[in-house]
Amino acid sequence: MSKEATNLTLPKQVKTKGAELARRAGMSLSTYVAQLILKEAAREQGFTRESPAFYVSAASRAKTRTKGI
Repeated sequence: MSKEATNLTLPKQVKTKGAELARRAGMSLSTYVAQLILKEAAREQGFTRESPAFYVSAASRAKTRTKGI
């Protein structure tokens, strides 16, 4: 995979908040932004949909059943 150069100018408050969210996720800001962009592009193309189980804690995830998939 080749790395694409991107110029992105963000307001300071947005960059600070994004950096905090990225840090919590264990990623760099650039990786976090790239992940968000790719998820949105995939969602727009109908390639993915977020599972509600993604947001459930690991302990209760095993008990979660999804109907109709």
